[in-house]
Amino acid sequence: MIRIATDVGGTFTDLAAYDSETGEFIIAKASTTPEVVNGVSDVMHKARVDAAKADYFIHGSTIAINTVIEKKGVVTGLITTRGFRDVLEIARGNIVNSFDLLFTTPPPLVPRRLRLEIDERIRADGSILRPLDEAEVKARVRDLMGQGVKAIAVCLLHAYANPVHEKRVAALVREVCGEAIFVSVSSDILREYREFERTSTAVLNAYVGPRVGAYLHSLQGRLAETGFRGSAMVMQSNGGTMAFELAKVQPVRTMESGPVGGTVAAAHLAAKAGYRNVVAFDMGGTTAKLSLVRDGNFEISEGYWIGGEEHGYALQLPVVDVVEIGAGGGSIARVDEMGSLKIGPTSAGAVPGPACYGKGGNLATVSDADLLLGRLNPDYFLGGELTLSPQKSFEVIAAQVAQPLGLEVMRAAFGIIKIADTHMAHAVRLMTVEKGHDPRDFVLVAYGGAGPCHAVAVARELNIGTVVIPANSGILSAVGMLLTDAKEEFVLSRICALDVAVPAELELLFQELETDGFRRMQSAGFGSSDIYTRRAVELRYTGQEFTLRMPVTEPTSSEGFLGNLRKRFSELHELRYGHAFDKATLEIVALRAEVCGRLEKPKLDMGPHSTGKVAAPEYDNRQVYFEGCGKVPCRVYRRDRLALGSHITGPAIVEDMASTTVLHPGDTGVVDSHGSLIITVAPEAPNTAAEHGEILAVTT
Repeated sequence: MIRIATDVGGTFTDLAAYDSETGEFIIAKASTTPEVVNGVSDVMHKARVDAAKADYFIHGSTIAINTVIEKKGVVTGLITTRGFRDVLEIARGNIVNSFDLLFTTPPPLVPRRLRLEIDERIRADGSILRPLDEAEVKARVRDLMGQGVKAIAVCLLHAYANPVHEKRVAALVREVCGEAIFVSVSSDILREYREFERTSTAVLNAYVGPRVGAYLHSLQGRLAETGFRGSAMVMQSNGGTMAFELAKVQPVRTMESGPVGGTVAAAHLAAKAGYRNVVAFDMGGTTAKLSLVRDGNFEISEGYWIGGEEHGYALQLPVVDVVEIGAGGGSIARVDEMGSLKIGPTSAGAVPGPACYGKGGNLATVSDADLLLGRLNPDYFLGGELTLSPQKSFEVIAAQVAQPLGLEVMRAAFGIIKIADTHMAHAVRLMTVEKGHDPRDFVLVAYGGAGPCHAVAVARELNIGTVVIPANSGILSAVGMLLTDAKEEFVLSRICALDVAVPAELELLFQELETDGFRRMQSAGFGSSDIYTRRAVELRYTGQEFTLRMPVTEPTSSEGFLGNLRKRFSELHELRYGHAFDKATLEIVALRAEVCGRLEKPKLDMGPHSTGKVAAPEYDNRQVYFEGCGKVPCRVYRRDRLALGSHITGPAIVEDMASTTVLHPGDTGVVDSHGSLIITVAPEAPNTAAEHGEILAVTT
């Protein structure tokens, strides 16, 4: 069985494929093209993988989230209960930056003229207070059609408790419009209370739906041309995968599709190396993305904002908690009108790309600075496929950064790197310190095309002592997609006091959630033995607004089930907030069920198989610029020539096809039994020139 995974980034498209019969692991990287499916075709052709023999194709892309951020979605309408037309604009009263006198909320994705009300009402207990006026619904749909909408979101009050009216409205929309209009029904996506977040989620789904659907349809056609006849899956934001057909109708679940694969792989490989607490650091060509793994599990955020909490759009779906900043290899460096050096968030992208690519780019970027400082090899970028131009990097940095700031060009280049590293270190603080975690208790797992190049500097600023660079780190997000299972998540809001809850009734509700998931997994080709479930309840103290998710790890019929839930909630609340109230009333807010289809996982034996002394470095010593040292001789090694157990002392450069790892003076690294390069970070950068980096052999 062959499994293929592709990850489309802003600059490059990555591929990882695994043949379970031969154990062969295939990787490739190609430029992302404006017509994204062409980039996918290019990378598959480059990898020479036989798609006709593949059973699964797993895909991750940023098309959904980019559609929102770039405001390129379709004209969208909203049908809602009378009196709730302005929920999207009223939103929440809590302002993230309450001291910003110029703060404004972003304009709703659906303008007021396209938000239409209908006369119906369902109570919070699911009973019908006012029947649906079907003639009015049809009239509202025709009004929206006349205003040129291409998608309609349907979100009615308390539809999470009883979706009957929403489903009928959706049927009436299709009756009037046929297949010309994309319909997004809130209760099909999630059955959870909170009107603003639920409405926003349904609108997001409608806004991106036609564009994502057209993209996936085009990709399916391209796959068919290659002879692929297996199951096509899309990476979800929650760390699982879903079928293309479901992704077409619920594309909102793929908002963080690409980055999540890297988090999955980082957690998996770090656990193999014996690390349970991980900062996953993915720096690509356009952005840097960070996520947290605690005790082997990645953090899940229930309240997520597309585009950031201050200026973004609310998404009420489980998402692997990812912080994303505009600091990638292609991020543009500029001096603003106040004379300050700024990095990003604008990126040069794949076309024209950084100036050093020689594709017409004329703006200074982080990659140009890395090249000028000697960290990147101009003759071995992408394994030698793309020759970089240090001269072009020198010219743009000199003209756009050095001269305006009155600096030498090398100092200006280092300033670009220093600011980018500081931005990324700040993002790590957001993920750790501001959530009560000490970054010194974590290791930094770095991947992406630029992550290993900057990882040690970021780790040193945070006093993180260990950096892990996995084998094939440049395409790790694609690798992570091969480690995932298919997943369907279901939620049902049911508010009741824990003390009076009836376990047998809870069991029936769990089974109701799981039944539809089993059906979907079976229709996707999974046998009963490959389908498994995970349950959870959301609990809170009565009077609280937010909840804690508690995994249900024992049968609901077991003795003391409710008491054990209370005990574990108190322990988690104490850990999270420093206090717990043993006598306070607890209430169940929602039940959750994950239904998963198990896929065969690759062994990820991607590292070297030999031990002992490695071959001589591929290149002679190269002059590389380091803080406090200036330019010093630095040994350069090929990653595929490092043997298991080999030790490296910095300063040193380790190059592979898709990324470059930089060890600063004083750092040491060792290749572990799984092929990961484990770097021990020197406490602080030296102030004197260092000796050449050396490599030693270790007998294992």
